Amino acid sequence: MSTLLSVCRFFPAFLFLFVLSCGHDPRVENLETSVGRLAQADMIRQFGYPQRLKRLPPKNTEVWEYEFLAGDSRCVGYRIYFDEDQRSERWEKTTCR
Repeated sequence: MSTLLSVCRFFPAFLFLFVLSCGHDPRVENLETSVGRLAQADMIRQFGYPQRLKRLPPKNTEVWEYEFLAGDSRCVGYRIYFDEDQRSERWEKTTCR
């Protein structure tokens, strides 16, 4: 009986932690909705520096890659494309490295 009471006493805490771990990083949703509105400086302020930067020919398009850990310890990767005025244009999901 005392074992059952111990389990019942800690069950809400376990349930809370489980639900919390299923959520994902709010930065992921913010990143998706911010692309198209933010310039590079704003992206750095909100999401930090990207993990990787590259330039794609022929227009020398700048591409940034971000990786975020989701609540269930899975990685979510994003590739952000910028125009010549350093404004974010579009994003696509990528696999994490």
